[in-house]
Amino acid sequence: MNDEEYPIVQRIVVNVQVSSDRLAASDDPMFLGLRGPTGREFRLQHAKGKSWRRGAKETYVLGGPDANVAHPELNDPATPPIELDAVQRAYLRKGLEPIPNVRGHGEMDDRLGLDLVEVEVHGSDGRVLRFARHGELWLGLICGMFVDLPPAESAG
Repeated sequence: MNDEEYPIVQRIVVNVQVSSDRLAASDDPMFLGLRGPTGREFRLQHAKGKSWRRGAKETYVLGGPDANVAHPELNDPATPPIELDAVQRAYLRKGLEPIPNVRGHGEMDDRLGLDLVEVEVHGSDGRVLRFARHGELWLGLICGMFVDLPPAESAG
């Protein structure tokens, strides 16, 4: 595939605002997915320090020299290539550790509360696709494990 003929995804930037609610943080794995014929998932975990802390504004960069995620070589959107024009949607998915963490008597859920998720997908031709979700959002066993992120112009 020639990226002059078919622009490919070179870099992804994800901005999140974790809610300040007492139950909002999570230590479970989080994934960003790109939907489309050549889509795939990426692990959102900082290379240094904790991720998904209550009240935190966080930025995850996948691909390029400023990548800040753990195992950047395995979370590089340029390898294998993803055609930029084939990206139809983005989503955020909460995973589970091998067994759900028990937080309290009878509770098997580690919920994550988010106030904002913004995704920029940068192509080799200079174009940027944007996806976003604003407003209170919860992910977990009780409230669902993934959410689609619509194009940014329809975020809300």
